[in-house]
Amino acid sequence: MATIKDVAKAAGVSFKTVSRVVNGEKSVGAALRQRVEAAIRDLGYTPSLAARQLAGQRSFIIGLVVPRAGISYIARMMIALAAACRQAGYHLMTEAVDYDAVQASATGKIHFSARPDAVIVTPPFSNDPALAAHFAAEAIPLVRIATVIEGHGLPIHVDEEPITIKLMRHLIAQGHRRIGMIGPPMPVRASEARVSGYRRALEEAGLPFDPDLMQRGDFSFASGVHGVTAMLALPDRPTAIFAAGDEMAAGVLAQAQRLGYRVPEDLAVAGFDDSPVARMVFPPLTTVYQPVNEIAQAAVDAAVHGHVPAAPFGYELRIRGSTSGDRQLCLEPYRF
Repeated sequence: MATIKDVAKAAGVSFKTVSRVVNGEKSVGAALRQRVEAAIRDLGYTPSLAARQLAGQRSFIIGLVVPRAGISYIARMMIALAAACRQAGYHLMTEAVDYDAVQASATGKIHFSARPDAVIVTPPFSNDPALAAHFAAEAIPLVRIATVIEGHGLPIHVDEEPITIKLMRHLIAQGHRRIGMIGPPMPVRASEARVSGYRRALEEAGLPFDPDLMQRGDFSFASGVHGVTAMLALPDRPTAIFAAGDEMAAGVLAQAQRLGYRVPEDLAVAGFDDSPVARMVFPPLTTVYQPVNEIAQAAVDAAVHGHVPAAPFGYELRIRGSTSGDRQLCLEPYRF
């Protein structure tokens, strides 16, 4: 295993210079830093976290607060954030917290077992002004993924309306005029852009918005089942349903077929996230690929360097059998 002295020898510098590079000190020139970083990569050197903490008087820990609910988006985000932190030389410390319990507690605060250099929060925590104020009072830098509110911390904005419009255009182009939606639970969150995209696409096509075709879910399989059951009981039922999350869309798919409807001949189904479940159901789900790795990298860059990206993230429409009629299984391996 390579040591700091091995890196110093390979780069032709002192081990103190290597230490300054590893600890992210700005006193090292760009050319010298690149030479040291190249030696670190070539030798596969991994600095001791404890030594870096002692030398830099920082924890080199980034905290992450996520809801305890097992949403696949959160699991993918945790994996992507851990990888991005590791690449940046940081350790990710995760606190899985029940959001309702935090709201109901006397303090509404979250405490880590070790003080992190920064904290990253995902929805719904990223849209909680009280939580942002808590970290501001603790003087802990905060990064808020998919936030729609102002306040303490750096926001990682996502814009999901354009890709939702693209998905809706796909359904409308197939002749669907009665398109239902199972939306997110709370209007005050970034995923509400999926609702605005749904409504804008209807307006663009000259189709009326029917409140009977709009249900709210909680991103669970069960809420997809409940939503489609209500809509299929309408006198003028939908011929397509867009669910704002893949797990809800899987519930729509399962219940529709359990009730005897063919997918997509009788009811087309689309989701959002391109999570693993979208590839495991039959027919595989048409869905939106959410660039979790890009978002995670942007969040870690913001936590470490204090800046956020200006460019939009690369969402993609993935058309599969639940809307196209393709009867093939989706055997493409899922890459976290």
